[in-house]
Amino acid sequence: MSPDQPQRPARPARPQIAVTPMREPVSDDRPRIVDVGVIAWVLTVIALAATSALVAIRQSEVRAELTRSLAADNASASADEVKTAVDIAMIAAGAIALVIVLLALYGCIRIRDRVPGGRTTLTTVGGVTVVGSIAFWTVVEPARDLMSPVVGWSPFVVAALAAIATGVMFVPSVGRWLRAAPKR
Repeated sequence: MSPDQPQRPARPARPQIAVTPMREPVSDDRPRIVDVGVIAWVLTVIALAATSALVAIRQSEVRAELTRSLAADNASASADEVKTAVDIAMIAAGAIALVIVLLALYGCIRIRDRVPGGRTTLTTVGGVTVVGSIAFWTVVEPARDLMSPVVGWSPFVVAALAAIATGVMFVPSVGRWLRAAPKR
């Protein structure tokens, strides 16, 4: 600096700045409750598969009893119509069970990978599972005596497990963990 230039006053020291987050940061670690929900879904799938297997073991007797019961309740229906209705019910029950198993496993994989759509998939499958289990219990009612006694209560176990597994995915810690997931 030259002597003929005016001196500038010294700069004041910079103040210390500290930025504190408004809330706790969300850990990237998967909450344990997600694992509990996935285990509940696995148990649901196992119970559904076991119920389906118990019906499949006695399929011909179940079909015959359902046909007899439906024909007795609908005297004006032809034998072909009754047989077709029973076939449709049995095929639909098997197809719905298979779709539930596949989508539940897919949803479990997605939620464990921290993809929010996995929770949506599991919620949809949970609703279908609860309604489908109760509907299945109602449809096979005439043939329950022919099957294992387990088939009398297992649809309720499947429905309860699906409801619990779905509900667990809506615990606040799961929602925070999913919202904080890195965008893909």
